[in-house]
Amino acid sequence: MYSVKATGAGAASSATLAYTGMNTLFYAVAAFTLIMAGLAVMRLVPRRER
Repeated sequence: MYSVKATGAGAASSATLAYTGMNTLFYAVAAFTLIMAGLAVMRLVPRRER
């Protein structure tokens, strides 16, 4: 019913799909989280008065 070429091509494309956008998405979420954590720390630390 299914040829070996069709299932092999489908498996290869689904395996490479996981590597295409997930690294970029992970780095974007990690960068956003670090920036928000830095801003939260800046709000918690008292400012120096001159």
